[in-house]
Amino acid sequence: MLEKQIADKIKKIRKAKGYTLDHLGKLTCLSKGLLSRIENYQVSPPIATLSKISHGLGVPIGTFFDSEETTNEQSYAVTLKNERRHVNRRGLTSELNYYSLSGWKSNSLIEPFVVKYSATDKKPTKLYDHTGEEFLLVLKGKIDFKYGKKTIRLETGDSIHFNPLIPHRGQNAGKTESECLVIVIEDVKR
Repeated sequence: MLEKQIADKIKKIRKAKGYTLDHLGKLTCLSKGLLSRIENYQVSPPIATLSKISHGLGVPIGTFFDSEETTNEQSYAVTLKNERRHVNRRGLTSELNYYSLSGWKSNSLIEPFVVKYSATDKKPTKLYDHTGEEFLLVLKGKIDFKYGKKTIRLETGDSIHFNPLIPHRGQNAGKTESECLVIVIEDVKR
């Protein structure tokens, strides 16, 4: 399961670097408790949190999604629709599912996902921020995209390219599931 793989890789890399949870917490501005829950597979971190952890550990975010057999020698990776790696985010007020679209090498600067937002009446309040760049294209349905103090309605075919340092999040705005293509671009100033 991908969620466990992510948790195990974070712990493995942290320990290999000789970092304590407290030290990683200081590097990422995340609490020691949250990091512990992530490493012990009690919490599934959102992409923004994974981005902060990857920067704190000094590794590309794609490292967490690589299978052990992935090599950096390949010049391409094909991800078939039925082979997308699924990350189900637990502990949120609404169901949010990520599907990784690329199995290419871990030092890639981009990480593409399909994100599916379930229809819900609950309005989440937590916003996320991280370094780099982010692009979102609504493939199906409509979402309200909270960006700082603004709420931007995006419908099928609409997109937004933004600075993810500004706190943000998407929320389904319809009665049926919405689906977005999200591309996270790593901050290359590591």
